Amino acid sequence: MNPLLEFPVAASLAACILQFGSAWKALRNGRRAIGPAGDGELPGVSILKPLKGVDDRLLDNLESFCRLDYPRYEIVFCVQGASDPALRVARRVKETHPEREIVVVVGDCREGLNPKVNNMMPGYAAARYPFVLISDSNVSPAPGYLREAMAHFRDPSVGLVSHLVRGIGAKTLGARLENQHLNTFILPSVSLLDRMFGMPCVVGKSMLMRRADLDAMGGLASVKDYLAEDYVLGESFRKAGKKVVISGSPVDNVNVYRTPRQFLSRHARWNRMRFSIAGAGYFAELFTNPVGLSLLMVAAAAGDAEAWTVAGGVAAAKMAMDYGMQRMLGDRSSPGWVLLGPLRDVLAGGLWFSAFFSQNVEWRGRTLRITRGSRLVPVGEAPAMEPTAEAAR
Repeated sequence: MNPLLEFPVAASLAACILQFGSAWKALRNGRRAIGPAGDGELPGVSILKPLKGVDDRLLDNLESFCRLDYPRYEIVFCVQGASDPALRVARRVKETHPEREIVVVVGDCREGLNPKVNNMMPGYAAARYPFVLISDSNVSPAPGYLREAMAHFRDPSVGLVSHLVRGIGAKTLGARLENQHLNTFILPSVSLLDRMFGMPCVVGKSMLMRRADLDAMGGLASVKDYLAEDYVLGESFRKAGKKVVISGSPVDNVNVYRTPRQFLSRHARWNRMRFSIAGAGYFAELFTNPVGLSLLMVAAAAGDAEAWTVAGGVAAAKMAMDYGMQRMLGDRSSPGWVLLGPLRDVLAGGLWFSAFFSQNVEWRGRTLRITRGSRLVPVGEAPAMEPTAEAAR
């Protein structure tokens, strides 16, 4: 078999080993205790929770924020419209936990094209503490989560703290695919970019920042028309000279009952988003999928028996790394689930190409086009001549 066919596969395996090592280092550092600060030293935090529909275990997820070990914080539940079923859940949490400062904000904001940002803007206006934490509705943190995140701000150069994300709770095939993708691709990739290349990739599941800093950059309005509002915020902080920290203490992203179709749809949209941001750099993602590359090698070698042997070895090596990642993240489910790895890698490889066929996304009933930097425009309309996120600062 031609060695030129084997080289990309070997390079891809090496990249996966680097990802694995970066994740191991990040998680190890995240487990190290950060010296406690006295309660009097800790400023108040407003936690913005944008809600849309009833996610898996929504009530449990929201109540987990009522058990945070932190002296002063409020929870601001943000809902678009009184008909959203999440509103009933939010009000129940407020009634069940009178000991907590909980505000339920029902808005109807339509300023931007990103519905999540629209949802948060009325809640942001109602928030009253000097620090703001944005956290998705399917996140469930440990009690020490907020105290650990705030500890990073002892360094005055820190502007934003985000976290690695771990998928948990799967009971269906689609949810298992989703969680394995989070745990064996997204988390290691974020770790590698941060630890090896100094490129912190902010994940919108958890973003903590000073309100004054965000206001100086134009507030949430500065990202209202971006699909990757988390990435844009991270870049805005970095370009403003603020340090962006990716904490190695992962937060849990709860996925229980997803379908395979939901998995495919979600990650097709993410691929289009990453392509709009990375441009030519998007091609580097090919080298994070050795299983997919090995199948391309088999096709190029016309089904040569040696190529199939190499592909089988690559799949086994990747499954071993996936299993190691699952164990590092505390997943004690049946080892048999690791056999899904090659299927997920093949699906992810096919989805990778989807970014070149369309830049349109369907998001909450609207068809939008993703332009450069993940900026959104309605299909059929030219991009408005508005300041970029950087200029808005």
